[in-house]
Amino acid sequence: MSRANHPRVAQMVHQAHIVMSLLDEQVHRMSAESFTAAHHTGAVEVSLNGHRRMTGLYIDPGVMGLGAQELASMINETIAGASDYVAEWVAADVADLEDRVAEALAVLRDLPPPG
Repeated sequence: MSRANHPRVAQMVHQAHIVMSLLDEQVHRMSAESFTAAHHTGAVEVSLNGHRRMTGLYIDPGVMGLGAQELASMINETIAGASDYVAEWVAADVADLEDRVAEALAVLRDLPPPG
């Protein structure tokens, strides 16, 4: 039996595909998830994805009369709050991903050597 056809090689390739699939899922999830935070006044809402890219911004028309500096401050506070929340979500999600990748790689560690 050639090394290329050895069952261990096939298992290694299979596990590599599993790991790549897990990583692809993570990238998709970070792009697809949306997190919305509101300013404590409710006048500003910001939506971010898992990459912390802004995907939405709502400003209550009633606060448009505020000065630019005050409105910018409200927006920045809301972005910071949303970003902090996303950072917590990403940390938890990446920890879960690390566990799942470790499980997939453990299968390789437990394979018998080619013989």
